[in-house]
Parts: sequence; C-alpha cells; structure tokens
Amino acid sequence: MNRRDFLKASGIALFTMQSIPSFLSSAREQAKGDKTLVVIQLGGGNDGLNTLAPFSNDAYYAARPTIALSKREVIPVSADLGMHPNLRSLAKFFDDGELAWIQNVGYPNSNRSHFASMAVWHTASPEASSSSGWIGRVAAQVGDPLCASNIGNSTPLAFQSESIVSPSISNVDGFELMFGEHLQGHFQKMLAGSREGERAFVQRSMEQMLENTQKVQARLGNYRGAVNYPKTDLAYRLQQTAKLIATGLGQKVLYVSVGGFDTHANERPVHDTLMLQLAEGLTAFQQDLEAQGLSEQVMILAFSEFGRRVAENGSEGTDHGQGGVMFALGKGVKGGIYGDLPDLETLEDGDIKYQQDFRGVYARVLDDWLGIPSQDILGGNFGGPEFI
Repeated sequence: MNRRDFLKASGIALFTMQSIPSFLSSAREQAKGDKTLVVIQLGGGNDGLNTLAPFSNDAYYAARPTIALSKREVIPVSADLGMHPNLRSLAKFFDDGELAWIQNVGYPNSNRSHFASMAVWHTASPEASSSSGWIGRVAAQVGDPLCASNIGNSTPLAFQSESIVSPSISNVDGFELMFGEHLQGHFQKMLAGSREGERAFVQRSMEQMLENTQKVQARLGNYRGAVNYPKTDLAYRLQQTAKLIATGLGQKVLYVSVGGFDTHANERPVHDTLMLQLAEGLTAFQQDLEAQGLSEQVMILAFSEFGRRVAENGSEGTDHGQGGVMFALGKGVKGGIYGDLPDLETLEDGDIKYQQDFRGVYARVLDDWLGIPSQDILGGNFGGPEFI
C-alpha cells in the first residue's frame, strides 16, 4: 500500500491532501527565521591532541614518538596549535572566522568507560541524576517531536523523554509509516480506542509519527541537491540532514553519529582516515547548505565522549583519557581558539585535565543560538566560551 492510499483509508490524517499547498506556504514563511543545531558525535573517544596538535610543545613529541603530527604536517591556526593535515578543507572556514576550536572540555570525575561517559554527555548529568536526554528535554519544551531528529537507525539516549517521542530517520526519502493491509485495521482501532495510562502514550506517539512522516514526505521537493557528497557513512548522513533541514519544518536539533575513534592501536592510519572523512563530509555539507540558501541558519557542534591519554601506548595507539576538544562550525560562529593550551606536563593520571565543563558549551548554543533557556534544559547555570 502506498502512502496516498494509506492516508485515504485511515481517516486519521491531521491534514488532508487537498490542504497541503496552503499549509506548506504558511509553514515555510514561519520557518524562515528558524535556526538549527546539528550535533555530531565522534564515537569512541577522539584524540584531541592529534586533531588540534600542540606542535610547539616538545612534551607532545616526547610522549608520542611515533604517532605525533610533525610540525611540517600540521595546518597552523596559531603559533602553538595546528589542525590535522587531513582537515585542510576546513582551513578556509577557520580563516573566514566560521570555525571555533574549544579545548580541554570534559566534566568532573571523568569516567573512562565509553558507555558511562557517553551517558553523561547525552543526559548532561555527570551525577547520573537524570533519566532524560538533554535533546529530549529540548523537544519536550518546544512541544514538537519533529523539532529534534536523529539521523540514523537507533535513537541515542540524548533523545530520551517521558513526554515526547522524536524520530530516528535513516533515509529521509523513505521516512513514512508503511502497513500491510492486515495491520491497517488494528492500527485504526488502536488510535480510536480509549486513552488511559500507557495506552494513551502509545496512541499519542503513533499519531505523532504519522504526522511527522506526512510533513516530511510532503516537503521533500524543497531540497535541490547540487553537491556531490563523498561515499562515506558520515557524508551520507549529513546529506540526509541537509534534506531534512530543506523541508523547512523548523528542526531545532539534528543528530549525527560516526564511530571508529577508539584508536588503541595503529592510530595514525586509522585516525588520518577519520579526519579526512570528517573534513570532506563537513565541507560538502556546508557547500550544500550554501547552495540551498540555508547556511545562515545552521550551526554544527561536534563532541566525543572523552579524549585520549597524552602518551602513546605500546601498540602505537592511545588509551582512554579525560579532557578533549570540541568544535563549532557555521556562519553564526565566532571563529578562533577557545581555552588554554593543553598542559602536557601537569597531568591527572596521564590525562589532560579538563578546564571547560561541556555543559557550558551546551548552554552557549542553547541560549545564544537556539534561543532556549539553558537553565531549563541543563538544570543549572554553566559558563561557556563566547563562540557565537
């Protein structure tokens, strides 16, 4: 059964097919001023010291005799710091003041477990006192499940909410509810039944999903792709992100994950490839947004659950650490380097000490980019660098 036949049969559409043109017109006008935050998760623990290398510090080379980036390799962004050479396509954005590097980011009593540390970043709760995700709280406050979407198959903990269900979308073109004929009647009965307890939540969630798929499918024609993306998972997800933004439905937060950053062994070739894929994907995404006339309203914020140890291990890799590096990219960014140089001599159990609480970075994008009071989302006031 195709989408149009299903809508005609179900009787639960929230707007009719005949009303779409006027709906699209008014909604598009309303969404023009909306701003979107694209969060990129670098899963596994990105090595900040080989992403933004302190090439003027002899301690860096002493700790990493085989995997350090040489002074002639790096792309200098200051007298002391240089970007990984495979991030060269991002140098233009830094030169134009649209790329901000935020150093020594972490949280109190850092945990080196992937699962535990990622949960801290997703809930914005180092004390593990929250069962909801920070993006889920954004969606609940806005009151629109489609204002936050994950681009991928499985929904991250960051989207957890007790009151709202935001979608995970692996392919925007195929984002629709599809039922066989034998299930359609059961679906209609479920939505039409009494609304009590957990049943009410399920019914509301299904209605939200149906409404979301209708809206997205009706607006796919807004996207006019004119950029060739690289053939990588990250680039594919970023193109899906651009398509969703182009629908003009007022997304506040979109989330993209890429893995592979747990570089315990043979780090240089693995990390070099990841840096190239990151730079090429982001460059294509920015070019796409520019071609769509959307670059002014989109900001990217990238994070990893922790950094790596300062010293390389016996397998020419690095183990789990603490303080790491984040970056923000977009025309709304006040580019530059934020935070002190990494202190490679005063370490905490072999790790860089964190100086900037990641919640301060979240607070900055919530308050100054999305216009959503960060205290309501984060449960406190956190100071962050003024990179917006």
